[in-house]
Amino acid sequence: MADIEAAAATSAESQRKCSCSCCDVLWIVTTKEGWLKLVEAIMTFLTFVILSSFPGSYRAEYEFLIFVATTAFIFVVLHIILCMVHVFEKLPAVLRHPVLGMVGCFLATLALLIGSAVVFAKGKDYNLTELEASGICGFISTVLFFCEGVYFFFLYRRLTRRHAEEKMAEEGQADDFVQPSKPGVAY
Repeated sequence: MADIEAAAATSAESQRKCSCSCCDVLWIVTTKEGWLKLVEAIMTFLTFVILSSFPGSYRAEYEFLIFVATTAFIFVVLHIILCMVHVFEKLPAVLRHPVLGMVGCFLATLALLIGSAVVFAKGKDYNLTELEASGICGFISTVLFFCEGVYFFFLYRRLTRRHAEEKMAEEGQADDFVQPSKPGVAY
């Protein structure tokens, strides 16, 4: 019975993997970052789709949130694809640096917060549920991007702490220093 379960688990696992073995389709559901990106993609998609379906979405105060949410959605989907095909790890270190991710997430947070607040307020003023729904999805996206920004902040702190420890270890050792064989023995 155990052999049948093991074989079923192995076959189910092999079915989920790509036949070319160049991509990891399970990245999005097996990592915390993948789940966060998946929810970000869904919420930003809902934000701009709900707002775009509103008949008066051509107005400037709505176009701002449509632009921000669409841009965020494109970047999140691009990140998901790059991580699934293992290209993200091969990018130059400058493009993967946590400060870049942190600044991007906090700017997205600020832009989504402003756009969502304007849209939600207009929805409340005129009793339009489409605008309220889009504003709520935008607020949820704001919280998600803020959490990701905090995650990048902690990654950066860990990176700088590790770099400082390595630097201290390098400075503490001289190149030509030879340890004495016995302490207190004079030659």
